[in-house]
Amino acid sequence: MLFGCAEEEVTLDLKNTGNPYQIAVDGGVFSYGGHQFLKLTVPFELNGQPEPASGAKIEVSDGQNTYQYRETEQKGEYESVEEFAGEVGKVYTLKIEYGGQTYFASDSMVAATEIELEQIPAGEQTKYLKIEHRRSDGTITFNNHIEIDLSKHKFGCAETAKWTFKDIDSSYYVKTPKNLVFLDPAYSHQSSIPQGVFPMATEGTNAAYNDYEDEGYEYDDMPIQCVKISISGRYYDYLISVFNIVDWSGGMFSTIPGNSKTNLSKGGTGFFYASDVKIRYLGLDELLELVEMFGDKELSDEYEK
Repeated sequence: MLFGCAEEEVTLDLKNTGNPYQIAVDGGVFSYGGHQFLKLTVPFELNGQPEPASGAKIEVSDGQNTYQYRETEQKGEYESVEEFAGEVGKVYTLKIEYGGQTYFASDSMVAATEIELEQIPAGEQTKYLKIEHRRSDGTITFNNHIEIDLSKHKFGCAETAKWTFKDIDSSYYVKTPKNLVFLDPAYSHQSSIPQGVFPMATEGTNAAYNDYEDEGYEYDDMPIQCVKISISGRYYDYLISVFNIVDWSGGMFSTIPGNSKTNLSKGGTGFFYASDVKIRYLGLDELLELVEMFGDKELSDEYEK
């Protein structure tokens, strides 16, 4: 067998490869009632930014009822015309007409259990502090202060779910389905995924609680809102595919990067989900229980000036 080789110049025209996705979806249907919310964007090209997908026609059906959506004042953001709440056990199907194409997606709503303190994915840096305040007249007062170390990913939990803590005196606590879409959540995982347990870097978020007693408030006037959101099996597969690309890439057990999964029909990406929502308000006594269960006991009696 004889082989011959010769140099040949090859030109790769990458600029004409095109984006395989025409639309990206974020949002879904929640058991938390209100105007259900979706955000649509046009996926960005190389070195570009995603643009809002304005002018789409959207409807969501559960097999018995069909809900129409309208675009809000913010381009690319859509809400249901009428308020409604999703129901556990139902399958919700999304239909989008945009740019001469029709896209479909569906997800089933699985139940979330009631929130139990021992299931909250709190980390070891959860702590209780008394903060010292020295007034101009020389007197000293103390404010009770609790920090909840909410790890972004916690493994070996009883239930797979999304979580968040919000101080209800802030503008960020959950009061509409739209707030649930724009959460910066933490995740509890039933299994222990190697690339997640040993990532290149870890992330976390803190929720702080002050009892405001020195300002005339009672202990439970300013509780923390704890929110848990259920995740279907297909939605969890999508989230893992995203975490492998973003949160867990580059670690010892990281997987080969690839495209994230989706439940959108051809030409669409992202995920349309249906989630059950549980909300519990935690006062000072319950937050102190969290410190006892998860916290760093050596830091619990610490004083800060």
